[in-house]
Amino acid sequence: MSGRLYRSKTDRYLSGVCGGLGKYLGFDATVIRLVFLLLIFGTGWGVLLYIALWILVPAEGTAELGTGDMGDQFAGRMKSVGEDIREAAQKPNPKAGLWFGAALILLGAFLFLQRLGEALGITWLNTWLGWQMIWPVIIIVVGLAIIIRGMQKGE
Repeated sequence: MSGRLYRSKTDRYLSGVCGGLGKYLGFDATVIRLVFLLLIFGTGWGVLLYIALWILVPAEGTAELGTGDMGDQFAGRMKSVGEDIREAAQKPNPKAGLWFGAALILLGAFLFLQRLGEALGITWLNTWLGWQMIWPVIIIVVGLAIIIRGMQKGE
């Protein structure tokens, strides 16, 4: 882990939360993004966690808001969130559309196969495509990806 947690100004798609967490934890930010997507689609808690980190974690290169009352600190963080949204809308990351499109294709394929299993009466397909079965597989794949990536980097 690196010293202090900040939202990344360089490795970002929206606010830099995942880029900052990746740097802080020593992981590739893409893995962190995938974990957030899984939390969003699986439980919905990913959205709340992301927004909370966006508000609570300062941006890289900004002074820490250590003085003043809590209302002023919160107002400063909310202003930063507004600036991040404006910047993302004006200058979107060129890869954001690619990632969003790929996520939609995977989600659509997953849902299509579930409905196909229901329509054809293939009960084992619905069992294997349920979140109860998909979550462990996704966790195993992400874990293997982290290990393989670490081995390739020589860690």
